[in-house]
Amino acid sequence: MGILEPMDKTQIRTEILSGLTIAIALVPEAISFALIVGAAPQLGLWAAVFMATSTAVFGGRPGLISGATGATAVIMAGLVSKHGMELLPLGVFVAGALQLLIWATGAWKVFNRVPKAAVSGFLVALALMILFSQFRYLEVGSPSKTGVGLTLLVVGLSAVAMYLSSKRFKIPPALAAILIGCVVGIPLGISTVGDLSTVSADFPSISYPEINIDLLFAVLPYSLGMAIAGLVESLLTVDSVSHKLNLHGDKGKETFAQGVGNVISGLFSTIGGCVLVGQTNLNIAAGAKHRLSAISAALGLVVIILFLSPLIEAIPLAGLIGVMLIVVYETGDWTSLTTRSFVNLAVILSTILASLLSHNLALGVAVGTAIFYLSKASRLDVKA
Repeated sequence: MGILEPMDKTQIRTEILSGLTIAIALVPEAISFALIVGAAPQLGLWAAVFMATSTAVFGGRPGLISGATGATAVIMAGLVSKHGMELLPLGVFVAGALQLLIWATGAWKVFNRVPKAAVSGFLVALALMILFSQFRYLEVGSPSKTGVGLTLLVVGLSAVAMYLSSKRFKIPPALAAILIGCVVGIPLGISTVGDLSTVSADFPSISYPEINIDLLFAVLPYSLGMAIAGLVESLLTVDSVSHKLNLHGDKGKETFAQGVGNVISGLFSTIGGCVLVGQTNLNIAAGAKHRLSAISAALGLVVIILFLSPLIEAIPLAGLIGVMLIVVYETGDWTSLTTRSFVNLAVILSTILASLLSHNLALGVAVGTAIFYLSKASRLDVKA
């Protein structure tokens, strides 16, 4: 299937409009995930451009949207916290290289063996890690108690706007949250994106990260974690979309696309990412069935970065926190915690606990998967 498949005029219009809608919706999340890492907002935005383009060109099926995500951001945040921003490009580059190695060896097939309970634990742990990462933004600008109260008010209103928009209106939910955050937050004078960092309107420049044995050993745990966590979310989404549309998805090709996207993201010093579950579902729901939608999203983001960066700096942080609260709610597989299977609950909880204690989602999935298969070997009552 080619990059631009044959389409009639109606479908072309649907693809372009859906892609542009996705571009707008990607902005607040890309910024939020960049802030989680500790990077400048534009590094999340350009990561979304590179990842969306790679998935559009090389991905396992049409309709997928990639960008900066929580699954990879929370792991890279650990790298930046311990070693500083200097090693972020190398960490993302190595993560992409590992994904390409996984593709070349066919090791991506192992992900088919990850049990559903471990995936559920992965999603809950990811949601909790995103939630915990938001607290520090309440203190930006050292606000008074009244200032914190006003910030929390805007956070709540933005979250409610995003939730209601996803249920009742056609406006992109994240955009609705940001609009409410701006309308209410700007007059109140609460902290904005610009208080944390300026948003550059320039194209990122390519740079080859310094590589030596010591640096490789420093980034390897984080890069491996990012590679695995990104593929878990990406291949899970391929399965979900393929099931919804009753069409085959190629997980091998998507693994390759993720590797290429992260290698390029690392070379341009951005934060990388993987397939976005929410934005992909939004794209499919809008009627997009081809790769043109992801290409349109990437081009739309480029226009936004180059011409609207001053507006991005004016976005209140509270609006972004509101967006992340709904992302937390929608990401976590909360109903899985009510399972009546003792073994599945043990797998879920062990995955969550290992992920949170190690700050590494990939390690959590490995622990949960090991417990599942040990239980299966012991002939306990388990369900894949």
